[in-house]
Amino acid sequence: MSSDTVLRQEIRYSLGYIRSMIDSYSGLYSGENLARDVLRFCDEMTGAETSHPRLQEAKRLVEDRCRRLVQDTDRFALRDPTAIAASRAQAIAAIDMLQDVVFEWRKARVTVPSSGGLLRRKSL
Repeated sequence: MSSDTVLRQEIRYSLGYIRSMIDSYSGLYSGENLARDVLRFCDEMTGAETSHPRLQEAKRLVEDRCRRLVQDTDRFALRDPTAIAASRAQAIAAIDMLQDVVFEWRKARVTVPSSGGLLRRKSL
């Protein structure tokens, strides 16, 4: 298996927990804080201090979509199953986008070992 495939699988597996949180979020329990929990997991996965612009943008999108899902599932508001399903799908789509950005970010951070032989000239 190529290193790219392994990296993609590792990231997808790590984000699977977030996907299950979004899938199972009901909004019916006062102790739930979906956006905070999802962002905490994302920060642990990527490092909270990361200032990569695309990564920060993807995290903001995830946060916005999670907040929207929270609003749509508010237990004290009119709960429209169609709106909830759409919000849930948009939150999952944001996680998918984050997955792609994390892959690019992690791949860029990996240093490629160099054999050095091709770039060096032999001294005569």
